[in-house]
Amino acid sequence: MNWSDVLGAGALVPLFTAALRLAVPIILAAAGACLAERSGLMNLGIEGQMMVGAIIAFVTVYYTGQPMLGAATGAAAGLVIAAIVGYLTITMAVDQIITGISVVILGTGLASFLYLQVFGMTGTPPRIQGTIPLDLPVLSDLPVLGPIVFSQSPLVYLALALVVALWWVLTRTAFGLSIRAAGESPEAADSVGVSVPRTRWSTLLISGAAAGMAGALVIDSLGFFQDGITGGRGWIALGVVILARWNPLGAIVGGFMFGLVDAFQLRVQAASGGQATSVPYELFQAMPYAVTLLAVIATTVWFSRSNSPKALGIPFVPAK
Repeated sequence: MNWSDVLGAGALVPLFTAALRLAVPIILAAAGACLAERSGLMNLGIEGQMMVGAIIAFVTVYYTGQPMLGAATGAAAGLVIAAIVGYLTITMAVDQIITGISVVILGTGLASFLYLQVFGMTGTPPRIQGTIPLDLPVLSDLPVLGPIVFSQSPLVYLALALVVALWWVLTRTAFGLSIRAAGESPEAADSVGVSVPRTRWSTLLISGAAAGMAGALVIDSLGFFQDGITGGRGWIALGVVILARWNPLGAIVGGFMFGLVDAFQLRVQAASGGQATSVPYELFQAMPYAVTLLAVIATTVWFSRSNSPKALGIPFVPAK
């Protein structure tokens, strides 16, 4: 294998371009999870919401040819699955960890079931045409930054704009103040008239919609659907929330780190040309997940004081 094909000067721009594309679904899902967790609710069902969003988006684009509509229906599907989480954890006060894991199993199985119901067992899996990368005048022609930042899919820009919007809502609005209060001291928030259940419902539905759209972004990038298409990115998004210190803008850095390592391992496998190497290819596939795990551990050790909301994972029942 020629390492100049992976890390050479001419290979760095395509590497970072692919890294941003691979990172955006995780960034969006993590930003939505930041809102939910800042309100005190753990949305551990992100992986299931992404899977359902992915299959609904795939079916939509397959029959309509409209990727933007697919992103919208994917977000709606994620919102519906999040509503199940909300009913169990907010209304019924069921354990949030058990509920999250159950919803992941439900979403993964439901996605496979829907795919078989719509397409059946086919020899050649159906494919879709994703969004075409934009060619922005002047900006796309800039050296280095042009192809990396200004030649991406419209859905990439939409997702990043939504991440910034979520940060603005959380840090610059009265609703964001209610979210932070509900996560830090729900009793105090309730005493001044903030409806903690309503606030948590709102953030959970936003998180579910973001996760569903993230699943649609995975489909838009790959152009096909298969079991486990999200590849554990929902779990990675939860790790990125910790890396981001529960800040939606911080999710951009954490998500891009995963995308960069993922793009690197894909290029290493492509550069090997299928030839046998001394390093098993499974080790390269595990690299993004291992790096994210190590980064979460390092962040936890480095910051002696946790920045997590004090009421995270604790059910709240308003006084009658």
